[in-house]
Amino acid sequence: MQRIFIKGIVVASVLLLTVFAVAAFSLGAKYEKATPPPETTSPLPLYTLSQYDGKLALFKRGYSMPVEIYEVYLSSLPQAEQSKIKSGISAQTDEEILKIIEDYTS
Repeated sequence: MQRIFIKGIVVASVLLLTVFAVAAFSLGAKYEKATPPPETTSPLPLYTLSQYDGKLALFKRGYSMPVEIYEVYLSSLPQAEQSKIKSGISAQTDEEILKIIEDYTS
């Protein structure tokens, strides 16, 4: 009877120590704040050169209609350029879009 009692105390002590060890480890663990993943997408372009009614057109972010339509018909351009324009050529700055427009209109 006495052996069973001692075994019970030993088992209870081991279980109690295990619980304390797990609790101490959990409380002592440092949680780092999750860092957001790096941005893989670039910011929305300010300008997009595309087409409107078959002509070269400039769209500005926030506008559904072109802010400028040029007298350059897509059909007058090589097929590869037509595809690029139909997909939209993006630019972030005034200087960048002016250079692109100049390439197509001169």
